[in-house]
Amino acid sequence: MHSLLPLKTQVRRYARTLAGYFPAPFTRDESNGVDILGVMTPRLLNGDTLLNLNYGEVDRFTDRTRATGTLFVGIGEDFVRVATSVKRQTGERAVGTVLDRSHPGYRMLRNGQPYTGYATLFGKQYMTRYEPIRDSTGEVIGAMYVGLDVSEAWNLSIGARLALLTLAANTALLLGYGRLLQAVIPADGVSAAALPPFLQTGVVGLGLLGALLVSALVFVTTRRGLGMQLLEAKAAAEKLAAGDLTAQVHVSRRDELGQLMQAMNGISVGLASVVGNVRRASDMIALGAREIAAGNAELSSRTEAQAGSLEETASTMAQLTSMVRANAERATHANEHIASASDLAVKGGHVVGHVVNTMSLIRGSSHKIVDIIGMIDSIAFQTNILALNAAVEAARAGDQGRGFAVVAAEVRNLAQRSAMAAKEIKALITDSVGNVQTGGQLVDQAGRDMTEIVTAVDSVVALMGEITHASNEQSTGIGEVNRAIGQMDEMTQQNVALVEQVAAAAASMQEQASTLEDAVQVFRLVSDDARR
Repeated sequence: MHSLLPLKTQVRRYARTLAGYFPAPFTRDESNGVDILGVMTPRLLNGDTLLNLNYGEVDRFTDRTRATGTLFVGIGEDFVRVATSVKRQTGERAVGTVLDRSHPGYRMLRNGQPYTGYATLFGKQYMTRYEPIRDSTGEVIGAMYVGLDVSEAWNLSIGARLALLTLAANTALLLGYGRLLQAVIPADGVSAAALPPFLQTGVVGLGLLGALLVSALVFVTTRRGLGMQLLEAKAAAEKLAAGDLTAQVHVSRRDELGQLMQAMNGISVGLASVVGNVRRASDMIALGAREIAAGNAELSSRTEAQAGSLEETASTMAQLTSMVRANAERATHANEHIASASDLAVKGGHVVGHVVNTMSLIRGSSHKIVDIIGMIDSIAFQTNILALNAAVEAARAGDQGRGFAVVAAEVRNLAQRSAMAAKEIKALITDSVGNVQTGGQLVDQAGRDMTEIVTAVDSVVALMGEITHASNEQSTGIGEVNRAIGQMDEMTQQNVALVEQVAAAAASMQEQASTLEDAVQVFRLVSDDARR
């Protein structure tokens, strides 16, 4: 049903019409719900009639008015469609869906107020009217919707509308003229009924003919003056809607219509400039995204290689740490052994010192023995001399001294034997003294060598102590280096993960840039024609 009334007025009337289909009070029953495409909805009742999935009244309303109707039931903070004549592009009814909370009518319905305005539903634009449904207590339990498809609304051309208005105005003037004629003629004493019928019909016919001629003239003039330019503007607007920003309207007027067409040309130029800037920006973004993706791929490869090298370095440092720690332990044990050897060398030095002292005493005793042997040798020599003298005297005495001569001979033999023994003992003692002296020299040399050995051992002990200390410090340092390398390895692994995330983000950015390029390529610019 088409009407010359404004769309808002029409949709308000249709809302009253749809409300008339439900005269009984509305109630909502939440105890026993109705499943609508997987959504459990409360029962919406009008009197005793269940409205969930009940399309009878809304279809009858649509058949009568060609407007769409919907009944919503409130669930918490949402409004869910339970009965509707609105259909999706697939032809299915749009039941079980909720009213978007961003819809401007949502907040007004929550506040118990109606809403009238444009809305796009499933690819079509409607002039809509939303009114709250209340129960007997005044609580908002649902909503009622009426929508008028704008594309199917009555849309007469300007020329036709002016022609209709002119025809209506001329008809009104003609009727007023006829009434005036009827009122004036009796005043002159002539009855209106006395006029011939053909004259009455002719006057009315001529008036109607004149009204039709004036309406046709207005239609043709308006079509030539306005309609053609409006059709041209419509074609340009359709091109703009299709993405062709090269569309321009020839403007030959300076009135409001000319200003509107000039504004449309400005929109085309402005959009072309914006789209051109967006294209250039999208090209730069795409180029930057590709460069970032390539750089991240190379960085990812290098980071992975670095992570592998650090992992190998960490393993090598762990082995080196183990070896240094083992060497430090060995150096500590060696230091302990050398310290024990140093103690033994010191003790050996003391023993050699005692031996040197003892050898000195032996050497002194040997000299005394030599002196004693010399004295014995001297006594033997003197005894031999005395025995010789005694033998001489015994020989002089003759037979009386013969016994004494025997004794003297024996004494002389003893003296000689004592002298020989003393001589042998002296030779042995001399050899012993020489050996003692040689041994003393050797012991002295051994003492000096032992002293040098003790000094060298002390130096070795000091060096081993320094080596042990250095090994411990080296072990500690390598342990710290190993921990640092471990931390670097962990950070590198984290960097690898971050680089992978950045690479994924760069790939997503590149994909979005490609999508943006494809979206912008929908528009046609003057520069595109120049490149062709």
